[in-house]
Amino acid sequence: MPKVMIVAGEPSGDLHASHVARQLKALCPDITLFGMGGDQMAAASVKLDLHIRDSAVMGFADVVRVLPMFLRKQAYLKQRIREEQPDVLLLVDFAEFNMPLAKFAQKHRVSVVYYIPPKAWAWRAGRAKKLAKWADVIAAIFPFEAEFYRDAGANAEFVGHPLVDFARTSLSPQEAREHLDLCETEGAQNAPVIGLMPGSRRSEIRHILPVMLKAAANIAQVYPDAQWMLPLAPGISRDLIAKCQHELLNTRIPSLKIVEHQTYPAMRASTLLLVTSGTATLEAACIGTPMIILFRTASVNWHIVKALTPLERSGLPNLIAGRDIVPELLQTELTPTALTALALDFLKHPQKREEQREALQAVYAQLGTTGAAERTAELVLDAAESL
Repeated sequence: MPKVMIVAGEPSGDLHASHVARQLKALCPDITLFGMGGDQMAAASVKLDLHIRDSAVMGFADVVRVLPMFLRKQAYLKQRIREEQPDVLLLVDFAEFNMPLAKFAQKHRVSVVYYIPPKAWAWRAGRAKKLAKWADVIAAIFPFEAEFYRDAGANAEFVGHPLVDFARTSLSPQEAREHLDLCETEGAQNAPVIGLMPGSRRSEIRHILPVMLKAAANIAQVYPDAQWMLPLAPGISRDLIAKCQHELLNTRIPSLKIVEHQTYPAMRASTLLLVTSGTATLEAACIGTPMIILFRTASVNWHIVKALTPLERSGLPNLIAGRDIVPELLQTELTPTALTALALDFLKHPQKREEQREALQAVYAQLGTTGAAERTAELVLDAAESL
């Protein structure tokens, strides 16, 4: 009976790991699954030794703050590897935390499968050669990523991107608006719908949502009938959003409709999305909704990122395309004035939105076919059988 330890550290990793866990159970009902994750993994029959509450961080300043907790969690998981001797350690994303576990497991003769590996092709390329030594298999989510890791000496397989399986909706834009009750008021039928996606971390909300709201106030003066919507990310409360709104007492913020558990219909309903850089930008690419990518963090984080990262662009759709198909406003560039100007330009020129939509379709085509979780589960079971 195979025994697999799974480690995910953020809500997105918890979600992707849960899909693999369900496939492992389907392919091998007697399998034992345990490790670190969240509610999604627990619901997929993974026995949690550690929960990921408070694990999600953004930037180096946050990492320094929680470093003692991370080191304690790493030490505990290393102890579990020694005690349980799993057949396979399945690591999901969360590179800074998981790479030391890969090295430890390799030394203790535990097979390592790394799903959603570090984006070494984008920055800190040296991680690819390290992971080539420590991981038995790398389950890459982009075709060029698999090739990059192979060039570094790794055994890498392209399994497809997990978003292809679930970042979808059968609703048309009009159907999505009706589904979300966005067409109830007079004049709303033809008014633009603007979606705000400020991120899934509290620090992102603090740094980015106020700029979004100030820009929304400006845009509302030009489009008074525009409708505003915020799909609430898991782990973010309505109270936090309300606090950000309350702090802008002197800003005439338009009415904001907050929706929960309806992210993809909300994306489809939107004329334009204002999205914090991250997985949500790729979800928007899958849905095919035009967007503007935003990023802001603490000043110390930004200077460290700029020192370590030679990237000219931040958003995943732009990185995959190898060119700027989506406008980005990063750090000091992200101001209410700049965001207002860009958003108004897109709202006034439908052809620009259509050109971006076509470019996003090309990005989507590079993500592979459905079944990423099943293919990853098969790699895990193959690694267990090879012992």
